[in-house]
Amino acid sequence: MLKYKLVFCDFDDTLAVSGEEVGERTRRAIADYRKAGGIFVICSGRSRMSLARRLASVYGSAEGVPYICLQGGLIVGEDGSVMRRLTAGREDVLSASAAAKARGIDVVYHADGEVYCEKKTYVSERYAFLTGCPVTYVPEGFAETYKGGFDKMMLLAAEDGIEILAELSRMPLSSSRFMFSQATYLELVPAESGKGSAVEFMTEKLGLTKEDTAAFGDADNDIDMLDAVGLPVAVRNAMPGCKAAAKLIAPSAADEGPAKVLEMFFDDTTV
Repeated sequence: MLKYKLVFCDFDDTLAVSGEEVGERTRRAIADYRKAGGIFVICSGRSRMSLARRLASVYGSAEGVPYICLQGGLIVGEDGSVMRRLTAGREDVLSASAAAKARGIDVVYHADGEVYCEKKTYVSERYAFLTGCPVTYVPEGFAETYKGGFDKMMLLAAEDGIEILAELSRMPLSSSRFMFSQATYLELVPAESGKGSAVEFMTEKLGLTKEDTAAFGDADNDIDMLDAVGLPVAVRNAMPGCKAAAKLIAPSAADEGPAKVLEMFFDDTTV
């Protein structure tokens, strides 16, 4: 019987090196774990559209697999139904986007499953390329007139804009919060979101306990996810804060570290 019945795993630079395909050993380890009755959940900051493109490379098909995206703001069950969806505060989006644009920072809106941007730049085009998400370019003032919900908002900078992002991250918000997913990516997300809260939500919904769970991460936005599970694992290439939150350090993403730990679940190794 599996000790850890539910495993959560970040995608970029954890399950695979960012921009690269998932390795064969990793795909095989996940398939074996699922055949043994385990539930494997990719937990990513990516949008639903972007992550869906990666699921098929992991499972062979994007159908019938649960996942968490948008920094925990969206949870999708095995049957494809939305288990939880959170949206960012509209007033926070408007005030933060205005402040960012005034400082020359690119703004990308994730809204109702689509991705929008008001200005085409090298930074926004690179973001679209790296995430695999087609960006719809819209006229200035999009956020003020959009009637739907904002899943999150990305503030994107080049290397010379990192200090500006740090300043923007200290803006007061009412029902949202800022988080860095990379040094040049500042995200405005719903206040209640976070990978940790999503992990706790799904664990409870599945009738399991913290002791039944494990998680793999590499970045600071994975720390609350690691805090929410029984076996927190950081890959060797992880940020220092993420490593500090882990009980176990796995080999790096490039060395398919999560796969090697999953394989330990099937032998006599105690983890």
